[in-house]
Amino acid sequence: MIEQHARVVRLLGDAAEVETERQAACGICSASKGCGTALLADAFPKRQQRMRVSNGIGAQQGDRVVIGLDERALQRASYLLYGLPLLGLIGGALLGDAMASNWHVAREPAAAIGGLCGVIAALLFARRRVDATGADDGAQVKLLRLAGRRPTVTLDGLSAMSADLSRGVSKSE
Repeated sequence: MIEQHARVVRLLGDAAEVETERQAACGICSASKGCGTALLADAFPKRQQRMRVSNGIGAQQGDRVVIGLDERALQRASYLLYGLPLLGLIGGALLGDAMASNWHVAREPAAAIGGLCGVIAALLFARRRVDATGADDGAQVKLLRLAGRRPTVTLDGLSAMSADLSRGVSKSE
């Protein structure tokens, strides 16, 4: 689970509007040391991000909370929004090149037009897919806990840990 600290700005029935500030990928940028990305980060203003999340923990306005997103959801979204258009570009370019050979026209412009059509088709497909699965619970940002509290171990997590431990014991025997 990818976690981020946020602040509850207002309550909206059973939901809460939370506000978070964009961060650099690592904590070194805030110390102005390291790889030089801090210089680039300073060039762009930090923007506040607001989002609406389900308030299952009973947070109140002004509370600092921890929000989270499942890593698999982020990975699927990355494949959909980056990988699919790349495949569309390559596939469209190959198709345009093959069609140019058959129709005896210039190959480079046909490949470029085919690649552009492939990217557009892939982006349209990705948009339809996101619209169709927008209510998917695994892809939603969730309100996990109030900030400062340790995460609790659920019974599912405990049974999964004990299953892993028992498998580890049987492997070493």
